[in-house]
Amino acid sequence: MLDFSFTVEHEKLLADYLAARSEAMSLAMTKGYLFALICGPNAVEVEQWLHDISAADDNMDESVVFAFMALHHQISEQVFAGNYQLPWTAHSDYQSRHQWSVGFITAAQPYFEAILTAEKLSNELKEALQVATEQLAFFSLSQSQVSEYCQQINCDETEFLTQQSELAGEFAKGFAQLIEVVAVDSGLYDDEDAF
Repeated sequence: MLDFSFTVEHEKLLADYLAARSEAMSLAMTKGYLFALICGPNAVEVEQWLHDISAADDNMDESVVFAFMALHHQISEQVFAGNYQLPWTAHSDYQSRHQWSVGFITAAQPYFEAILTAEKLSNELKEALQVATEQLAFFSLSQSQVSEYCQQINCDETEFLTQQSELAGEFAKGFAQLIEVVAVDSGLYDDEDAF
């Protein structure tokens, strides 16, 4: 049986591979993208997400494919065990948080919009979906936008970013469960679809 443990060597291999492909996602972006796909209501074929992440590398080395599969497995295990931890903290550089959020919103946007506009979805669940998604996507804003906002409302930017990071961490833990509830309640999916 294959061991799908995601190792430090896998992380380095993927970081190097992605950095060498100018149009590919960064590793931080890939982690956010895979998190959103895994939490989402639509099953996405491995070939499709590899294609999207790699900017259409159809000749990917087997070792790179395996490393991506191990990363996907690690994130899936954490999500469905209810103990997902964002790969960054309040002390991480802004760029790491930004890249993760950009990857997240890239994968979440299609199902977010479909579910949010479903007529059957209650207003309470629409609001829960919107708040959770916006919080996880918060760092997709540029750092200059956040700085400008903090100046406008006269708040300490470091404290504000710490609060936003902590909130994102809390929302990430239950995002998959929220998506399952809102997807079923929307009438677009049933319990047997993709969950």
